[in-house]
Amino acid sequence: MFPRDLASSVTPVRRAWRSPSRRPRTSSATRSAARSSSRSPSAIVALGSLIGAVVPTFAGLLTGRALQGLGYAMVPLTVSIAREWLSGSVLDRTLGVLSTSIAVGVGLGNPVMGLCVLLVDYRLAFVVAFLVSTGGAVWVLRRVPPAGPGTRRVRIDLLGAALLGAGLAGTLLAVARGDAWGWTSPTALTSASAGVVLLALWVLRSLRTPAPLIDLRLACSRGVLGVNLAATLLGVCVFGGAAAVILLVQRPPGDGVGFGYSVFVTGLLMTPMAVATLFSPPLARAIARRVGERVVLPLGSAVSAVAFGTFALMHDRTWHVVLTMALMGVGIGIAYSVMPVLIVARTPAERTASATGVNQVLRLLGGSVGAAGVAAVLAAHTPVGGQPAESGYVVAVLAVGSVGLLSAVAGWVLVPSAQPPGHRERGEQDPLFVDS
Repeated sequence: MFPRDLASSVTPVRRAWRSPSRRPRTSSATRSAARSSSRSPSAIVALGSLIGAVVPTFAGLLTGRALQGLGYAMVPLTVSIAREWLSGSVLDRTLGVLSTSIAVGVGLGNPVMGLCVLLVDYRLAFVVAFLVSTGGAVWVLRRVPPAGPGTRRVRIDLLGAALLGAGLAGTLLAVARGDAWGWTSPTALTSASAGVVLLALWVLRSLRTPAPLIDLRLACSRGVLGVNLAATLLGVCVFGGAAAVILLVQRPPGDGVGFGYSVFVTGLLMTPMAVATLFSPPLARAIARRVGERVVLPLGSAVSAVAFGTFALMHDRTWHVVLTMALMGVGIGIAYSVMPVLIVARTPAERTASATGVNQVLRLLGGSVGAAGVAAVLAAHTPVGGQPAESGYVVAVLAVGSVGLLSAVAGWVLVPSAQPPGHRERGEQDPLFVDS
């Protein structure tokens, strides 16, 4: 949601990059906040919303969105808290709800924010977000139990966060804008090279730091590696595919391609995704009881891939969009609800927050790659001074759908059956807090 004077100069291809451009910042912010107090992220989200509402500049918008990205950190934090206080089937149900909460919130929040933009402007959407996040922060302060006396404190790896964020931004910017700049132009090559070098430095630092931003050894450990790889590929599929669908829905239909719908109507069309995601975790648990949890993840990824394969074939009616969003919601709800269960069953109790935080980050990293890839595909199918051709949207959703199928394969082949290492008893959690 951009101010009118900014939005008028942003092409559909650029929106495919800018709309999810907070994800490189969000990814590093998620891991930073996952090492901080369970009460901090909601307050920081409220601060970001306030900045977005009262600072009417692009810099203010960018800062507000970056701070709002810390809201993603609440998922691994809540998973860690749930594992401390719950057990058995109640824990499994709670993990499923927590893991899908972001997708549900996005789907339900989009029409509300679209209505705010329609009635006033984008700053009203930030005001609503401020009120909601402030209420959440107050509720957390009053209801979430404080940390126990055995809390272990660690320092945030700020340098690692900077290297990761800058490396991702440089690499993905080169992918998204490579066609416009020229793939062999100095700008594209410099951006890509700088991004790769920074990411390599981040890997080296992560392997040598006692408390890394992302524990690469944990992320690549047996059992967890398959879940994380599937999460990354599924992020490419669902975020990239959703970007392509939204851009087509909002595309002016002057040449017979696109729908020309407003932000508000686009948000309404995403509501079936939220509803399907909300009601899919019980279906996932029923499937798991019959055939095992290991089947659920690849099934969810396959359904998401089918959603975008369907859209590649049918994309000229409003109900085609609704069908795609509903199928995507079912896939997300099934896959995302089982991911924390699989990780908790294969991770030591004291590493729960870290392991689930890594998984959350990898979903977002996949989303960044997917959005950048879609932007590159659309740019390659855009004539000079025109809009992307219909073939660009078809190729984009087929590409991300193929990645969704790879996620299904990874989830089946690389996630072995495993016995839980043992849930901790109540009160034995060792959460990580940040030094002030």
